[in-house]
Amino acid sequence: MSGKGIEMDNFEKIEKLVEKTGISYGDAKRVLEQADGDLLDAMIILEREGKTQAPKNSTYSTQYEEQTQYVSVPMQVESAMEDDSVRGKLKRGIRKVWHFLRTNSVIARNKNGEVVVNLPLWGAALILLMFWWITVILIVVSLFAGFTYEFTGEADMGKVNQVMDKASSAAEKVKDEYNKL
Repeated sequence: MSGKGIEMDNFEKIEKLVEKTGISYGDAKRVLEQADGDLLDAMIILEREGKTQAPKNSTYSTQYEEQTQYVSVPMQVESAMEDDSVRGKLKRGIRKVWHFLRTNSVIARNKNGEVVVNLPLWGAALILLMFWWITVILIVVSLFAGFTYEFTGEADMGKVNQVMDKASSAAEKVKDEYNKL
């Protein structure tokens, strides 16, 4: 049984040589026997005999960018993920919201500028959703106590931070007016 396995292995190698080089089966068998069954050695023998030629202008690289067969893979994956159905749009929307909530955070600073709370937005949103009445009261009271709030992260939060600065300034003005009385 092991003899048949070896014969089949040699037959597959002969097939490969014929396929890759275009030589006859007889030549492939002869060269493979000369090379003791080694395909690479057989190819070298064929090149030396002039029956096949080394590849011209071939380059080999392990760099992803140089592998032309892989260049279109990201585009294929992206186009496969494009789903214009309502379900697909909803999935993309949820992914965008989750990404936004993960990559941005809210920072609360006391009147000395020290960071008291640094929460990812998903955590702040969860707290706000679950305990909105307590959270709103705490935010208003903390503004009067001199706390400031700042949003940071990947997203451009400049306008939101301007609103938070105005809220802090308004709380300070109200506090100053109250102290004047």
